[in-house]
Amino acid sequence: MKKTIKEVLPVLCIVTFAVTAATSLPLFILYLRNETMKSMILQDLHVWFGFAFIIFVLLRIALNRKFVGGTFKQLIRKRR
Repeated sequence: MKKTIKEVLPVLCIVTFAVTAATSLPLFILYLRNETMKSMILQDLHVWFGFAFIIFVLLRIALNRKFVGGTFKQLIRKRR
């Protein structure tokens, strides 16, 4: 089960990041034009997919904590 989750999480991270990034562009253009949205669906998608992205990234870090910790330790050693 853990192996299946580790295989699916990268795909989920990519999809949720892509949707969050894609919905950022129209929102940013509306912000620059100082316009309001007629429908809040775009903003809701942006928020919920962004939230899901954060959760998936945190899960990936938790499931790969040995690798992340080892890499972090190597980075700290190189700076000393």
